[in-house]
Amino acid sequence: MSNVNKVRESVSPRFKELFNVKWNVLHPKEKRSDGEAVRRILPELYDVALDAFGKWLPKEAIEERTAEASLVVLLSQAERIVGYAVNDLLSLAGENVNYFASGFLRREYQGRGLYAELNRTRAALLPASIMMTRTQNPIVYAQFRKMCLNLGYVCDPERGEISKEALTLARAYSPEVEDSLIVRGVYWKRSLMTDTPPAQGELEKKIWSQLHVEKGDAVIIVGRRKT
Repeated sequence: MSNVNKVRESVSPRFKELFNVKWNVLHPKEKRSDGEAVRRILPELYDVALDAFGKWLPKEAIEERTAEASLVVLLSQAERIVGYAVNDLLSLAGENVNYFASGFLRREYQGRGLYAELNRTRAALLPASIMMTRTQNPIVYAQFRKMCLNLGYVCDPERGEISKEALTLARAYSPEVEDSLIVRGVYWKRSLMTDTPPAQGELEKKIWSQLHVEKGDAVIIVGRRKT
């Protein structure tokens, strides 16, 4: 049984029973037909992203990272796409990295636990010793960190000093990243969301006190499987 089928057997009932949504997975980078399917629905994916952020963003930001991604997970209800995620399997600093490129839910589906389930599915579909993402949103950080810890990964940034391994991986992806794992002005020098949620926990508050979200700053999060 393929990894996709194994994951499908595991998570399909949870998506249906807990959230009343269906899910599907596409591999644009591997399958031409999947790439064509993604291109056909790009306008709807863009609409989901606009709804999630609550403000305009360039269409190119969606098209470039989605049409040729390693993985696109679609969430739908009554044939309407209500969320989706994009992941890429990258080779960085000699490591296979599952890069969580994008994850969007329409606003009426946020705050229900669906995002955490979506993240677990993304991790299972592209198993790798390293997981990485970049965000302005402290909720995304908290959810990604929780997933990493639950799966037995060490996560940076944390309370202590940033590990050299995490910095090496982050700089292989984004050379301008600072020692804090913060990247300045990366999102068109503006906030992506109309209403970026405030940091809640002490750890998130410490990290976000160093970010200027309104100027496009973001933080890279690196999860490394414990050896």
